[in-house]
Amino acid sequence: MSRIALPFLTFPNELVNFSGWMIGPPGEPLSPASDILENWDYEQDIQVNVHVDVDFIEAADRLGIDAADLKLAVVLVAGTGTGSLPRRVDRLVTAVIDIDEPAVTLEATIPGRTLSGQLQLSLRIVLEAPVDSGGPLSAKQRGARLWQYHKHILIEDGGDSRFPIELASFSESFKARPEQYAPWLVDWSPTTLDADFSGNVRLYVNSDIERVCARFVEGDALTLQAMVADVMTQLIEASLDVENEAELDRYEEGSIGYQARAWIEMSFPGQSLENIRQMRTYAPGKFKALILATADFGEGD
Repeated sequence: MSRIALPFLTFPNELVNFSGWMIGPPGEPLSPASDILENWDYEQDIQVNVHVDVDFIEAADRLGIDAADLKLAVVLVAGTGTGSLPRRVDRLVTAVIDIDEPAVTLEATIPGRTLSGQLQLSLRIVLEAPVDSGGPLSAKQRGARLWQYHKHILIEDGGDSRFPIELASFSESFKARPEQYAPWLVDWSPTTLDADFSGNVRLYVNSDIERVCARFVEGDALTLQAMVADVMTQLIEASLDVENEAELDRYEEGSIGYQARAWIEMSFPGQSLENIRQMRTYAPGKFKALILATADFGEGD
């Protein structure tokens, strides 16, 4: 016979005075969260602030637990990633409240490099103590969820096919090293194909080379095409070294591997991975030219 988990008592929204989600750059005045996070880039961390005040007398009565014994944990959780299910979930901060201190303000900073697609905020109130107390339908276990509230925030356009680009002085960052004279550099690791694309692929443009820097800032189409094609080529070549097509298909949406697979399909439509590998080996010029053509930004205005 299967075991059936009976429900336990929770409390309604009206017993929790929740002031709403406040977000913004760390160290600056925070604003009420909207449905879209605008004017943000992957270099920018996000600060989140919430305040809750629980009516402990009424909450304890609803739960069937003595108010003097009741302790609740307030938990702030953040998830990120495209789609309805977050690829990454982090418990940011937890605080315990009781009848003597029924209110709490929680604040946490979310690193910008971890974000992609959307920010999914969750505020939870769970049982801290007592355990195995109260009536038959009272929560019996520490961590039993009694109340929760969610907020989903779209990050710019969802973070698809985007990566941070940063101007940097290579003479300072790579002093006395050969890469000091490169016009740009793609910073990423081919060993982390399952990591968030948006937070783990970065293109640095050498601000010491004035002509390249000026063309980049002006949005010169051919310059951007060459830069993006370099990023695409590096990710595609690393993905082609994956043993089989099924393994490449396992990467979740928003990851480096997923983006690389999308670029493979754009650059080599209808071709198997084995055919593309053969082209890379025996016709490398054509292989790179097809990727370069896919990265075309057009001539612009």
